[in-house]
Amino acid sequence: MLAKQSRKRKGQFWKDIGIVDLIQLSRQGPKYHNEMIIVALHLWNPSTNSLHLKCGILTPTLLDVAGLTGLKPTGQTFDLDSHHSQISFDFSRLAYGNFIKDQHVTTNPDVSDKKHVVFLTYWLSMYIFCSRSIQVPKKFKTLAIQLHEGRDIFLSKLI
Repeated sequence: MLAKQSRKRKGQFWKDIGIVDLIQLSRQGPKYHNEMIIVALHLWNPSTNSLHLKCGILTPTLLDVAGLTGLKPTGQTFDLDSHHSQISFDFSRLAYGNFIKDQHVTTNPDVSDKKHVVFLTYWLSMYIFCSRSIQVPKKFKTLAIQLHEGRDIFLSKLI
């Protein structure tokens, strides 16, 4: 019962900081059409980050990102050096499978601050920034801590 209430509180916390829609999107994955992705890739110009169409150039805006992800198009700029947290966890084995095994402790069903930061670190690296590495990058830990602390971070700009 306490574990369910703890998860429910985290769900409300995610709503409060504005990432619940993005978490739900990462759970289900976006619905897409392969043909549209092929066309978009064909028309995409990586030097200008825009689509070059017959009618002109089209580029996604922060409002487009906000509409697709549910993130606010405003907020504080992420500052890598502005955190002073006591939360820490083991980063010795960073491969995704090992990271999950090392951090998945089932003795206490409550969602502790450490578990929450571990989840956010994994979620940011795997689903939001789609890290190409086969390991969980340490650089996302600071962002995860700041999200855990409830800071109003401008996530849509980072994405």
